[in-house]
Amino acid sequence: MEGIFIGVLCLSGCLTFSTCLLHQYHFVSDAMTWTEAQSYCRETYTDLATVENTEEMKKLKDTVSAAGHSSEVWIGLYSHIDWKWSDGFNQSGAEYRRWHRNDPNYSKANQLCVIQTYYGRWYDYYCHRKSPFVCYRGNDVLYIDLYYRTSEDSDFVLVNMLKNWTEAQRHCREHFTDLATVRNDTDRDKIRELIEPLGLAWIGLYRDPQIYWSDGSNYSFSSWYQDYNRLGSMKVVCGVADLKKGGNWRLFSCEQRKPFVCYSMRGWCFLE
Repeated sequence: MEGIFIGVLCLSGCLTFSTCLLHQYHFVSDAMTWTEAQSYCRETYTDLATVENTEEMKKLKDTVSAAGHSSEVWIGLYSHIDWKWSDGFNQSGAEYRRWHRNDPNYSKANQLCVIQTYYGRWYDYYCHRKSPFVCYRGNDVLYIDLYYRTSEDSDFVLVNMLKNWTEAQRHCREHFTDLATVRNDTDRDKIRELIEPLGLAWIGLYRDPQIYWSDGSNYSFSSWYQDYNRLGSMKVVCGVADLKKGGNWRLFSCEQRKPFVCYSMRGWCFLE
């Protein structure tokens, strides 16, 4: 009764407390798809596990290990995969892709921009890395110097300056039209010919991270495994805590069947 009274005082502003609620984790050994696991957790507890700090990460790992499980478990993490063109192009040809066979692989959950190589294949890549880039020049008058390379029949110009993706985008918008949009094999081949001497260059394809928790919590803390997350053509991918990788997170098709971890809320936590 005293605890309830203190809780009421806290809500009325008479007292302060450090954390209102703490996550209690529950391991479920039944293998389900991510959506089935989400429904189960919402019906039985609160939701699929949300992890907001290192302490909770340790609690989740301890809960799963104590149940005798030592592999991958679904948690409440998921991500939308929505590739876009820098100039906003969304008409016929906007879905054209020429990925390398293993890409996009979203390495370290941190590859959100795209480069094209001299042999015409695309890789998702770290946006902060510096690279030459290809702009769409449209009807702009092109001034030629050591930094620019194009051909008479090309709508594209190679800029031989090392810039990260955002800097490259800004440069293309200031001096030409935008970073290159690649709509078909013809566009791809024009760019391939331009970048052959340099090996690779930024194009205009990118995506936002769009990483969410099932319960709507803010995504701020992360614990990604420092390796590949194969995305392929999937539009949505879902997260696991991989106990074989120290509990760090990886992304898989949401249709795979895995055991999972739910959470419920427990107790008030007060400052004394």
